[in-house]
Amino acid sequence: MGSSMRASLRRVSLTILWLFIAIFAAAQQPPAPPASAAASLRNQELELRLKAALAKSSGVWGVSVKHLEKNEFAGIHETQKFQMASVFKIPVLVELFTQVKQGKIRLEDRVEWRDPQRYFGSGVLVTMQPGAQLTLRDLATLMIILSDNAATDMICERIGTPNITARMIALGVMNTSVEAGTRDLILRALGLRSADDQKLTTDSIRAVDWAGRAKEIEEARRKFLDECPNCTTPADMTLLLEKVARFEVTDHELTDQMLRILSLQQFNQRLPRLIPLGIRFDHKTGTLNAPVWVVNDAGILYFPNGHRAVVSVFSRGAEMNQSGAETKIAIANAEDRIAEIGKIVWDFYSAERK
Repeated sequence: MGSSMRASLRRVSLTILWLFIAIFAAAQQPPAPPASAAASLRNQELELRLKAALAKSSGVWGVSVKHLEKNEFAGIHETQKFQMASVFKIPVLVELFTQVKQGKIRLEDRVEWRDPQRYFGSGVLVTMQPGAQLTLRDLATLMIILSDNAATDMICERIGTPNITARMIALGVMNTSVEAGTRDLILRALGLRSADDQKLTTDSIRAVDWAGRAKEIEEARRKFLDECPNCTTPADMTLLLEKVARFEVTDHELTDQMLRILSLQQFNQRLPRLIPLGIRFDHKTGTLNAPVWVVNDAGILYFPNGHRAVVSVFSRGAEMNQSGAETKIAIANAEDRIAEIGKIVWDFYSAERK
């Protein structure tokens, strides 16, 4: 065989070898991410409209909007941390249904209602006599649609509060934590942190010496703001709801049940208020009166064309120790702004846009 022929064969062999290496290397690469995982585009026009609405608002605000089908977002202070208040019941719901999927619990499991004096704040269970046998599904429904604090704490006791934060981390929702149920959260927000305070009931809390303990309570309230228990960011809450909507938390059947509960929300004076009747909005509100006012709402808005947008709005006052009248006015004004934000998102994406 001539030298030129041997050289040609070597070139062919090398070409085949490099081709094989290239094919093998390509096979080892991870598949391309799905469209939902691709980088989202920031919608600056929508952001300008949201900023204009918030320009007339007091307090501190954070907003995150994600259109799921267009894969675009808008945000204002969306990575800043905010107290969730009762919006933390969405992560509770997610962990509950995840444990159902894992077979650790069943939604039909029953829990006895007792000790109504232990629970503070919103809900209807505290008005009922002890002894009722409620399913976990019943408790989850009450927790979301009536923001029932007793139902929430009963679920937290069953699923384990630390597991909620762990679930958020597992889902990649890294800036969201749940350290307390509603009873502990309210006591800490009020500045009641002593060992004796842990024994307070709905009757005995009326006897707290607020004036005599003013300095202690003031320090505890400031500590509450610094520690920020049960906090999230608007972007995190939007991400969590996006994962729910895309069936990335659990299976289709359980996800549909979660979303149905959220769709039955009875407190609709915020995000859905200015949206046409009959439009579905799966959402959860949250409110605190102390140590600063907190007014939130987050959920999934459904458009007639089948598209969806996740909207998360969080707000808080900038000053402690406002009077009851001042707090009431501030909450009403914040609800107006959140309603306006809901309408802005609705109007923006309801218009015919290609």
